[in-house]
Amino acid sequence: MIPFFFAFVGIFQLLMYFLSLYIRWTRNCLLLRRDDAVWLQDRSSNRHVIHALMLIQGSPDIEKLRELIEERLVWAKDDSGKRICSRLTQVISTHLGIFAWEEDKNFDIKNHVTSWTGRIPKTNEELEDVLSEIVSSPLPMNGFSPWQFIVVPTSLDRNIFGFMLRMHHSMADGVALVRVFVMNLYDNPPTAPEPKMFTAKQRFYMWCKAVIVGPYIVMGKLLASRDSSLVHGQELSGKKVVSWSKDFNLSLVKQIKNETGTTVNDVMVSCIAGGLCHYLESNGVKNPDDMWASVPFNIRGPTKSPKLNNKFALVFMRLPIIAESCLERLFLTKHRMDIVKKSAEPLVNATTVKYLMMVPSFISKPLIDFFSCKMSCVLSNVPGPQEFLYIGGQKVVEGIFWPPQRANIGIGLSIFSYGGCIRVGICSDSSVLPDPCKVVKSIEKRFSALVDALNMNETNN
Repeated sequence: MIPFFFAFVGIFQLLMYFLSLYIRWTRNCLLLRRDDAVWLQDRSSNRHVIHALMLIQGSPDIEKLRELIEERLVWAKDDSGKRICSRLTQVISTHLGIFAWEEDKNFDIKNHVTSWTGRIPKTNEELEDVLSEIVSSPLPMNGFSPWQFIVVPTSLDRNIFGFMLRMHHSMADGVALVRVFVMNLYDNPPTAPEPKMFTAKQRFYMWCKAVIVGPYIVMGKLLASRDSSLVHGQELSGKKVVSWSKDFNLSLVKQIKNETGTTVNDVMVSCIAGGLCHYLESNGVKNPDDMWASVPFNIRGPTKSPKLNNKFALVFMRLPIIAESCLERLFLTKHRMDIVKKSAEPLVNATTVKYLMMVPSFISKPLIDFFSCKMSCVLSNVPGPQEFLYIGGQKVVEGIFWPPQRANIGIGLSIFSYGGCIRVGICSDSSVLPDPCKVVKSIEKRFSALVDALNMNETNN
């Protein structure tokens, strides 16, 4: 059976190679890499669109914002004269079943930077309702490059407006977006060093592990049981609801991680697991089980010129829902996260997806969805700049994002640090989690409980 499968893949790839040459020659376009094309396997109930919100001080000037985005992102070039974000003027077309980037000859920035024309939110709750409506709507892709900014005016007590980015995951992942946008869009690019990436030596060791244990990892994921709970397994409606937490002081989180020998990510993930546990128990679930989370893992090497692309792997992380105390949950989180970090799973999973994308979509999509359906949520941590940024002289006071979910996963959780604070965001399908704000409140309480358990003072920080 296996020899026949590899023979089929080989013949199919040979056919695709000649088709690719034909398309490049006749259409003058660039084919999508497998890392990007996999995200075009959307469902109407779960679209693969990244959403990120900036809350900006002052009143919106959409013409000024359009000018800045065109100048600093759309047409900007690097030191070698190459465009930094060439994908921003390219549409995704299909030729003989193959996805390709094709230049939009009628590109107009007005199609991509627009204003919200619905009701003006007066409270944070109304703002969440407006953003939920935006997230639930499809992203215009037919004939347009799959991205847009939406200006959301508000009548909040604070003099701020929302600036919402929507970008299809086939264009880039969260890490690439933060790096490219932060270094190019804002008035004052941060001076802090880039986060550490894999060295060549580390990647070599990971590949050696992957070759040896790869088949066992794939078989383990294949045989892993599928989550089934109050927040996973239901048919999705496609209506999304978003919420986000109050600010968690980053210096206090670092005190906790130093005191316990953990990481910032361990601290926040443990609070999220505790918040989910409290939500399940408060809704009548006795002794809830631990649940699988799909965690994006950055596998980039060092680079001086970040580009819009996808370069990450999704790993399985067992969230410690059940624990005797918040400290036990924190140490369980660290233990499980350390196992993932030291394993070859990121490279094995990334390679598995690439091989699956070598076969036709009607085969690869259900296979990839089969693995995705085992998990209850997506949990993404993207570090942002720790100094406040400005765009057109206006201060960006807050930032948060929401990752897309695949297959029947109905909850997307995010951890984002910016301006000395950390925020947790939740985007959920209304049929799975109609009130994510309740989980947010539970996460905040679990964080306070962790601070109390360590005899720290949350108020002073």
